[in-house]
Amino acid sequence: MALAIGACTFFSACAGSSAKNDAGSGESAEVKNEKVVLQESDKQAMLETMFKEFLVAIRQDTPAEDLYAMMTDSSEYWLDTLENHARVYTPEDLDTCQFYEVYSILLYRLYEREHLWQVAEDRMLWLYMSKAGIMRNFTKLKLGPMKVKNDRGSIGLAKSPEVPIMIFEWDDKSWKLDLVETVPLITKGIEATAVKKSWSNKKLALYWLDREYHMTYSRLDDSLCEPIGF
Repeated sequence: MALAIGACTFFSACAGSSAKNDAGSGESAEVKNEKVVLQESDKQAMLETMFKEFLVAIRQDTPAEDLYAMMTDSSEYWLDTLENHARVYTPEDLDTCQFYEVYSILLYRLYEREHLWQVAEDRMLWLYMSKAGIMRNFTKLKLGPMKVKNDRGSIGLAKSPEVPIMIFEWDDKSWKLDLVETVPLITKGIEATAVKKSWSNKKLALYWLDREYHMTYSRLDDSLCEPIGF
């Protein structure tokens, strides 16, 4: 609606100059304005549909290519890069990473050590998007309404819907999940713990792994910070 009002103001202010353009194009300012509003409405509906399909996909054994099709190209590149880092990064390398990257790498190594994989390829994608993946668990939370502003879509928690925690990008024909922007928003609250306790990202990642898996697996310690020979 803000975009629509802005368009109205613009056309009113430029009525003199736009009259010739409107006459040449055969469209009035009102028609153009209606098209803008309709386009935004369509994009809102398309985002809501895409998100429903996304929720279904991460609750099933969805092929990797179908999951990648729901994400931005930068998200796919980030997952591929992160998987490579999980294979080779040393403790010193981990010191250069954000918390969510360290956590993903250590969790990846835990899955490798305990032989938990159910796929042979695209394992970091599976770690995030599988039936028991990070995004699957996160979307169990009560979420608020979808919001669209130009080519950017978002959703927040129901209790604070104005604060986005998932970001979507419009690629001229469909909506894509921007995982690169979404993951830091999801983990922002967790990272506050490290600030309060003056912990490193590695220590915080190990703390959360221990909280989640200490009843199931042993050696949730600094051994996971070392490449373990894939």
